[in-house]
Amino acid sequence: MTILRTADDRAWVRAVAAEVGALRGRPLADAAIAAIGARLHTDLATYAELDLGTLRLPDLAADRPVDRALVRQMHDQLTAHPLFAATVRGSHPFPGPPLQVTDVLPERRWRQHALYREILAPQGIGLHTVALVVGSPPVLRFYQFNRDRAFDGREMDLLERLQPALIAVHRRTSLPGGNPLTGREAEVVRAIADGLTVPAAARRLGLAEGTVRKHLENVHRKLGTSGPVATVMRAVELGIVEVPSQRAAN
Repeated sequence: MTILRTADDRAWVRAVAAEVGALRGRPLADAAIAAIGARLHTDLATYAELDLGTLRLPDLAADRPVDRALVRQMHDQLTAHPLFAATVRGSHPFPGPPLQVTDVLPERRWRQHALYREILAPQGIGLHTVALVVGSPPVLRFYQFNRDRAFDGREMDLLERLQPALIAVHRRTSLPGGNPLTGREAEVVRAIADGLTVPAAARRLGLAEGTVRKHLENVHRKLGTSGPVATVMRAVELGIVEVPSQRAAN
């Protein structure tokens, strides 16, 4: 690890840690990717959650519009991504320090990799990627930052200094008694709490019915419930949704 070179570097780490410290869910991810993306001058900053049990990528936040078809393509290739293959196989420690793709694969080989050549490059996503893991299994939570030029030692040091604060915030979010759901799973539960059927929830959220049912399966597993009434009641207890009377009053 290098030494943070200026008081500005140290102040930035403290400021970002303080900004995200009280946030949860999507606001937390949005604030982190905005702050870090701006500091690193990235052309794409994202946050994702990967369920290692199912290899599903249920939630994604980004600082620019992202084509969902692209997300599906990225998911299909995620187990082959140089930064995540070892993690998915369970042979890489968690959370591990921030890594650039060129830390684990020579740049020449990365340019030839199918994931970069066929998916990322056509979308104008920069060659250089750094991954910042902030959550361990069963749901891997990570940020990615992309741009055309490599990240230098000072920037990697900033990320390494900030990583413990982000891990702590995400851990509090996923602790028992907190909200263990992804943003999309929470949206599905809110739709069910509003009395919508699976087809109606799918129409509201712009998802396929099968996708909504899969989200509900994940919700039932995470909350330990087996039906809509019990699921909504547990979600209310965790603060994921408000009771109907409170929603109507707001």
